[in-house]
Amino acid sequence: MIRFYFIPLILLCSITSFCQDDMLADLEEEADKEVSYVRATWKSPVLINAYTTETERKGVLDFQISHRFGDIGGQAGGGHTLFGLDRASNIRFSFDYGVTDDFQIGIGRSKTNEHIDFILKYKFLKQKKKSVPITAVILSNAAFTPKKNIDNLIFKTAHRFSYVNQLIIGSKLNRKLSMLLSASHFHKNLVVRMSEFNGPFDQNELFSFGVASRYKMTKKLSLVGEYNYTLGKLRSLENNYYHPLSFGIELETGGHIFHINLSNSSGLIFQDLLDEGPDSWTEGEIKLGFRISRFFTF
Repeated sequence: MIRFYFIPLILLCSITSFCQDDMLADLEEEADKEVSYVRATWKSPVLINAYTTETERKGVLDFQISHRFGDIGGQAGGGHTLFGLDRASNIRFSFDYGVTDDFQIGIGRSKTNEHIDFILKYKFLKQKKKSVPITAVILSNAAFTPKKNIDNLIFKTAHRFSYVNQLIIGSKLNRKLSMLLSASHFHKNLVVRMSEFNGPFDQNELFSFGVASRYKMTKKLSLVGEYNYTLGKLRSLENNYYHPLSFGIELETGGHIFHINLSNSSGLIFQDLLDEGPDSWTEGEIKLGFRISRFFTF
């Protein structure tokens, strides 16, 4: 089952490699001139929840700790929980490694659903000054949940798997501003179906579209934000689903990249980010979070 959902990535890598070769042949007619790529569009392969068009450099291992506290306000927040600081809604540890400058692999473990996830990320197009205006990346993520079958809903090992395939397009518009667009396909092998007579029912296949940006305030400090909109009968306000909206700051400190953010979602991987959206900004159900990255070179 895992192999099946990684096939699109392998095929896309092959197709886009040929497309890139053709494009490079056209753009590099003057062999004497060095190609001038646009650098530092993003500081990290991950913004807040969204994956960026950056990949880990060859031989670099990125160890990340991501954390989301509880609700600041709403029924579960307020002073009795120290505005959410007493509660950890989610936490994730992950390792990402640059096999090449354009190909990255990774593994992580989250508190939500006890997800163990695996990631492949390939950059097939790079932004170039005065020629190619965008950078493009394809990504595949498979997640496995080993949680106890308390509700007796899991009957097969395959029910424990879910997958995300994603196309990410980004551009550094100027020295300060970067923008990102993404299209995601989310498949989960297990859904809890409801009768159409009693209300909407969930789906195995979901599609989502995202937008994100980064504005560089100083050499070390940036403002970041992102939003995802997921299609589907259950993904609407009428069914108490609130699409994930997040804002934050990004700080570079030597060998560390530190993020502080606010989000109405506790999800730290796309399987959790897109699947459930019970919390609203307007109801104060906002979570303080942070992520710290430490880089090691081999």
